[in-house]
Amino acid sequence: MTQQNKTVVRRLYEEVFNALDTTLLDELVASDVIIHDPMMGELQGIDAFRQFTTVFITAFPQQHTTLEALIAEDDLVAVLHTHTGTHNGSFMGMPPTGKPIKVEGIEFFRVRDGKIIELWRHDDDAGLMRQLGAVPQNTQA
Repeated sequence: MTQQNKTVVRRLYEEVFNALDTTLLDELVASDVIIHDPMMGELQGIDAFRQFTTVFITAFPQQHTTLEALIAEDDLVAVLHTHTGTHNGSFMGMPPTGKPIKVEGIEFFRVRDGKIIELWRHDDDAGLMRQLGAVPQNTQA
């Protein structure tokens, strides 16, 4: 079961996010999925997941996610990953900057019956906003 769960999550990254095939969301994500996201809050449902996905794909259309590690136990899958891309679309009200980004993070997924039913996203959002120029870089006196 844990290997099957890892396959579902790996497909989300490789086929949806990296290959930009959002038509697979209905196959991989449950209709009542719950998303816990520090930037966007708690969201629920497949339409919310589509919107969540679209926000990032629109802002970083040539993004790529490298999976550093996938660890599964019971119905949970943990993913250590690195996103890279270029800010070529609107993001959280910010116009495109053309700046390259590199963001590391960890996400946890709960998978049941071959579909993602819950997601906890913990990426370096502060680092992303610094790279986009939305918050100042750390400076030393």
